[in-house]
Amino acid sequence: QHRIAYAYHLPPSNRLQSRHSRTANRYVQLQLVNNKESNKCTTTTSLNVKDKKGIFFPSTDEELTTRDLSSDGFGMLLPIAQTIDDATGGWGLSYADLSPETETTPAGVAFLFTNILYGVAGLLLTLRGDIIFGTLVETAGLVSYIYHYSQLKFGPDRPEVRLALLGDYFTAGTALLTGFAYLGSVGVGNSLVDGAIPLDLLLVAGGSIGCLCLSWVWEFGVAYLVWHSLWHIGSAYTAFLVGNLHALAA
Repeated sequence: QHRIAYAYHLPPSNRLQSRHSRTANRYVQLQLVNNKESNKCTTTTSLNVKDKKGIFFPSTDEELTTRDLSSDGFGMLLPIAQTIDDATGGWGLSYADLSPETETTPAGVAFLFTNILYGVAGLLLTLRGDIIFGTLVETAGLVSYIYHYSQLKFGPDRPEVRLALLGDYFTAGTALLTGFAYLGSVGVGNSLVDGAIPLDLLLVAGGSIGCLCLSWVWEFGVAYLVWHSLWHIGSAYTAFLVGNLHALAA
């Protein structure tokens, strides 16, 4: 009551100044709260960008660019692994964090299932007499399954997954080089002109590579599962078409 009486006995100019002071204090408090929220948003955004290691920012993480793989169990493959890692700024042996999906969730199981298509394509090629390429495609599918199973099971930044990824590079690369050699044997340059290479092969191969690139851009979570699944499907079908084309040309 004394404070109220004192306030009303103040001259009008003092009461107005007091009101302005309270308003100014509230404004300053609101500004401080807004600044804190803004800083939180900025920090969260930068962390999210850093966590999503895609092909367009391979060296944003200092731990990747200075990573030592000597204790990862690569054995005799260590020089190759370290060369790949150093040459790509750590991106070459990094991989997508697919959490919360695991090897037992529906999305994870469906993703792993797409690797079976390599086995189907390889088996069909083998039955048609192309034992070498068929076996390479089957092996690539098996190692791809092991890699992605490890990726889903162990999570990010694990030596077991990096070792499986290196194996995937070897087997997939061997199958790809053999496929290119097959195309070269039928004369890719002339075949593109005279139509000897089927249009569906060109479209499926191009679409598959596009999906692979998109899985590197969105290298996290469900987006990666979708695009990389499409890469598995398309590349397995491409391998079958290439092997079939080589058989017909022979």
